Amino acid sequence: MLRSGSTLQYQLAVSILEKTGRGSGLGDPRNVDCLELVNATPPGTMQVLKVHKFKHLGNVEVAIERGQAKCLYTYRDVRDVAVSLMNMRKISFEELMFRNKEVQQSLDDFQAWTSLDRVLISRYEEMIDDLPQEVGRIAEHLNVDLSETEAIVIAENHTLDKQKQRIQQWQTSGNFNPATHDGKSLLHHNHINSGKPQQWSETLTPLQIAYLESLTRTWLRDRGYSLSQPSYRHFASQLWYSRYELMRKMERLQHRFQHGI
Repeated sequence: MLRSGSTLQYQLAVSILEKTGRGSGLGDPRNVDCLELVNATPPGTMQVLKVHKFKHLGNVEVAIERGQAKCLYTYRDVRDVAVSLMNMRKISFEELMFRNKEVQQSLDDFQAWTSLDRVLISRYEEMIDDLPQEVGRIAEHLNVDLSETEAIVIAENHTLDKQKQRIQQWQTSGNFNPATHDGKSLLHHNHINSGKPQQWSETLTPLQIAYLESLTRTWLRDRGYSLSQPSYRHFASQLWYSRYELMRKMERLQHRFQHGI
């Protein structure tokens, strides 16, 4: 899921494979075929790649059913996903919800990824709270023997401070480009804000929180996240924000009329 520690999860998996000589990382290629990657991987080794959208990795279900691939997935409180996306993209709540619509896309992809077999599902809040345990879980999922000491070393090399250092080192290197990310770590220059859970409670307004909760209440409850706003505010937020959806529809109609579509 976007802004849910997927880069960290990718880094941990790559570190495990590199430390044990079992494989390496491919970064985040787009629109690739999983079966082609499997065929290009040297026998006895593994390669890790990072993908957000399910549609960007073709034939992943087939590769998993054949036992040729495994999936690692991490998710987060969608209210924090919204705040993190707003911070990173430097956009308003309204732009996020009605122009980008990345929150809904994330939930659609959540359903697709977590429905696969051979998938290790990690909760962001638990992952950052105990990184050594997460390293161990990933190693076990990949059938890689890793000692407790090795897991701790890998975890300590991926703390929040270490990640900030990586970003600083990249920014001062000759390869820095603010329009993209570091090719090895996959970190952006504005990748990290605070990383803390429940930022939404301090950042979003009650009406914004209520609107997000009204759209995702079932998902939140099923994942064990508590709702913070009363039902009447959920209803009121739907009425309030319905005007933004109407404005977007009007913009699309105007665009089609102006361009003769």
